[in-house]
Amino acid sequence: MITPNGNPLRTMLREMIPALSVLTFIAFLISLFWGFRLSVLIGFALGLIYVVLSYYFLSETIYRSVKQSKKKAQRMMFFCYLLRYLILVLLCFVAVISKVINVFALLVPQFFPRIVLMFNNYKEGKAFKNDKSSADK
Repeated sequence: MITPNGNPLRTMLREMIPALSVLTFIAFLISLFWGFRLSVLIGFALGLIYVVLSYYFLSETIYRSVKQSKKKAQRMMFFCYLLRYLILVLLCFVAVISKVINVFALLVPQFFPRIVLMFNNYKEGKAFKNDKSSADK
């Protein structure tokens, strides 16, 4: 599961992208019950792009920080966190000012990585239980 640069988090993110896309599409389909608005479509698309880039940046920061001293790693992770949320706040601000991007649609995809990770954990835990019970026989 390790990629050529040695970052397993990048592989995990790459495996999450299809599920993130499907969840975003489903959320967009649900939003169609209130009528089609281009601002909602742009919001979901921008939200998906931001969440993928944000988690890519997070994975690279984590990978680099584990090679640093504790203090430098903490500082690196703090600035990563600060930068990611500052960009999200700026995107929301631009969305509110311009009215071209729906803020709600921009924010909804930000919850999807946690849902995907939770589902993967559940699935892996279930597979582990099945393997353990078959080994006991």
